Parts: sequence; structure tokens; C-alpha cells
Amino acid sequence: MQEVLDKFDFSIVLKSEGVGDSSEYWQEQCWQLYDSIYKAMSDGKIEPLKFQSSEGDRSDLISFFSTLAAFGITGKVFADVILDAMKAWLEYRPTAEIELKCPDGSTIKISNLPLAKLSQFFEENPQLSICEGLNRFKISRD
Repeated sequence: MQEVLDKFDFSIVLKSEGVGDSSEYWQEQCWQLYDSIYKAMSDGKIEPLKFQSSEGDRSDLISFFSTLAAFGITGKVFADVILDAMKAWLEYRPTAEIELKCPDGSTIKISNLPLAKLSQFFEENPQLSICEGLNRFKISRD
């Protein structure tokens, strides 16, 4: 399989202990978060990671909802839509982890941060990119 992904602003990686990333069950759980974000977004775009698969003569794109690529997301949409969806999703999945991966390769474990305070931080700092804002928020807490 070969990854097919355009340039993204950040990606959201969903994991859970004891569940395979590609299992049908886990992909369904991840799709639920994707769907709640997708339906509520007013700006920007979010897409599941897609892989090019070729079996025999067929060549299909396969979507993996455990990694979501985000494009053009503002701080307001991140705080009002994505973080709210993450909070609700994590309530029912206590072993799940959410990491945000930036284009420079850095990662921030979102599920370990106080999401209400993080939302407030982005509401107060809407000019920051998502990755820059997350790094500043994390540093301020260390």
C-alpha cells in the first residue's frame, strides 16, 4: 500500500490500547469522530488518510479514519468544532489517545491536555496556527 496525501496543516492520529489500527471496529470508532467534525465544520477541510491499494488488476483508494488530515483550519474552528468533538468522543473511549502531528514532524498528545483550557487558549489567540498554538500552550504548562 502506498500513502496518498497532499500537503496538510496538521493530522490527527487516533490510537487505542489493544485495538488494531486497521481493524473494522476501530475504523468505525474513528469514523464517528471524523463524521462529527466533518458535519460541523464551517471553514477548512478534514479528510481520512488514503492509501493506494492494488490487488491484481484493481487499484482503489482505501480510507483509514484513524488518521485525519486537516487543511485550512482556523483556531476558532479548532476550538469550537474539533476540540469539542474530541471531548465528546474521548468520554466514551477512555483508553483512546489523540495525537496531533505537525508538518515539521512534531507531535502533541491532545488527550493528555485539559481540552477546556486549550479551547479557551485558541479563542484568546485566534491568530496562531494550530501547531504553533499547541506548542505554546504545551510550553506554558510545562
